[in-house]
Order: sequence, then C-alpha cells, then structure tokens
Amino acid sequence: MNHPNRSTPWLLRLLVCLLVMTATGAQAAGDAARKRIFIVSSYHKTYIWSQSTQKGVNAAMLKFGYLDNEQQAQKLVQTDSVESSKAVIRKEWMDTKRKDSRADMANATTRILAQIQAFKPDLVLLGDDNAAKYIGGQLLDSPIPVVFWGINGLPLKYGLVDSMDAPGRNVTGVWQTGYHKESLDLLKRMVPNAKTFAILACDSESARPNVKMIEQLAQRGDLPMKLVDKVMTNSLDEFKARALELSKRVDAFFVLNHDTLRDANGNHVDMMEVGRWYLNNIKIPEASHEDQFVFEGMLLTANDSGYNQGYLAFEMANSILAQGLKPARMAVRTPERGPYLVNRMRAKALNIKLDDSMYLIDEIVDQSLALKK
Repeated sequence: MNHPNRSTPWLLRLLVCLLVMTATGAQAAGDAARKRIFIVSSYHKTYIWSQSTQKGVNAAMLKFGYLDNEQQAQKLVQTDSVESSKAVIRKEWMDTKRKDSRADMANATTRILAQIQAFKPDLVLLGDDNAAKYIGGQLLDSPIPVVFWGINGLPLKYGLVDSMDAPGRNVTGVWQTGYHKESLDLLKRMVPNAKTFAILACDSESARPNVKMIEQLAQRGDLPMKLVDKVMTNSLDEFKARALELSKRVDAFFVLNHDTLRDANGNHVDMMEVGRWYLNNIKIPEASHEDQFVFEGMLLTANDSGYNQGYLAFEMANSILAQGLKPARMAVRTPERGPYLVNRMRAKALNIKLDDSMYLIDEIVDQSLALKK
C-alpha cells in the first residue's frame, strides 16, 4: 500500500511562501521604479488658467507614459492624486488668487512643504509665480529637481536660476514672455481707428511684470498704439471708477489680470464678477494676453498659452526623470505662441464686423463665461 508523502504539505507551504515573497518583492521593485511627482499650483482648481496648464501637463504625461490612459488623467483632475504603472502623482493648490495675504502665503507654504517632505518626490513641478517664489525658494539647492511654468517676467527675479541659459542649480522651467505686442497688433488691424490705449490690471504678482513689459515696449516705440495711462489696484471701486473715466479718453484697453480685487469690506471679488461688470459697462475694445480672458468675454488675444506652458514644463521634467538631465544645465525655455483668439460675442457687442478679419484669426470663441454667471 502506498502512503502519501507526509512532507508534501510542508513543501506546498514553502512553495506558497516563496511565491508570496517573489510577488511582494516584484511589487516593491515596481513601486520603487515608479517616479514620484508632486505638482503645486499657485491658484485654485476652477481658475481657467490652471485648467489650461493642467491639460498641457496631462497631455505630456500621457505622451511620455506617466499616465496610462485618459481615465487616469481625469482622475488626477478630479482628485489631485493618481497612480499609474510608471508614476505616483499628487497635486496641491496654494489658492493665492483668493487668499493672498502674507499669512495666507506663509500657511500655504508651510502646509505644502510638509506634504512634499512626506511624499518624497523624485521631481516637483511648480505652476506659476507664487509657487515658484515661495515653494521653489525653499527647495532651492535641495536634492529634488524642480521645474516651474508660468513665471511672468524673467525667472531671475526670484533667485531660482543663475542665468536663463545656465540655471546652475536644481531648478529650471518655462516662463511667459507675453505676446503683448502681437495682441495689440491684432487689435489695431481689426480696429484701425484705435490710436490710444490704457492698461487695466490688479496689483498682483502676475500682473506687475506684464505691466512693466508693456511699458517697456511703449518706451521703445514698438507698439501700434500710444500708451496713455495704467490702472493697477486691488480696490474694486477704484478699478471701476478708473475704467469708466479712462474709457472716455482712450480708444482701447489692454486688460491684464483682475483676479485679486477686493470690495469695500475687504472681501475677495471673483474674476468673473469683475469681468461681468466690465463687459456690461465698458464699450471700447480690449486686448488681453491669455486665452482665459477671451473665454471670460474679452475681445481678443495673441495667446500666451497655458496649455503650451504646462506641456513644455513636463517635457522638460521627462528629460530629467527619464534621461537623467540636470536642471542646472537645462536652459529656461518659453513655448511658442498659441492661436490668435477672438470672442465673437464681444465683437458683436462692440459692432466689430469679423467677416473682413477672418484671415487674421486662428480661432473664434463663442462663449462669454463672465456673462453666464
């Protein structure tokens, strides 16, 4: 009579243990191979510019395989966290358009730096000026590679790079040159009788460099219209009063950021609310520097594309993560101009005929988000 081998259960248990250990080891190796990417936005999730830059980042992550599919890209948008076969990605928001006091900035910086330390990223992406200034400043000369996007004006102002061509440290990225001249050229060609303009802007980290760039262009005589005046304020009442007064003295406006304005009680006023007032009360044409303002309802832009900013920033990040390039040797870059955009609703409200100008326009926008609210 044959007896079963009494060692068989032990052999089975040993085999199972070995399989479990192998699988666990493979999983651990897989986890270790995945890149850990931490993204910080200066603003908030519903801000149009932030949505555009996120689309650009997501498109690049899909192209280079850090996201497996569009569903993961949507999950990152919705939950600010996703894991793919190649990456563990997390995003945080500083919300500095609505919370822009020194205390707010300090609290956001402390909170996010603690999260970065706990996350242990292989790379940090910083979206726009305040993230670059406050978070980037704290990560400067750390072992973590940092790539920024959307800095208005030269990144040298924050001390993050030694030069544009040779950053010299652990930080590099993408900056906004601003297509201000091109925007005004388009406005002049569409409204030939426009000879003078004024700048309307809030007094923010984003707006100040753009005002300076327009002023410098005007001083050099590079603009098709004469710059007469500027408004830079965070008071909604002053913004309205000056806009109404100037609209009687100039032929057009250059509308920059207007997203840090506050009412008489010190409460933050949403950009769309400011835009709705402007569109209902100002009857002269305007240029802007980003597509978000044309979606809001402003007339036109030679678009300094948020999508292109985000895409190029992650393209640089991939060169660091996949190819081992060092930020210190990666020149700061600026993306190509986006399309010439014109808002049909605003053109109609201003009695500007588009039929004879279509050859100048790359895309028509048929919505006015500010007037929907």
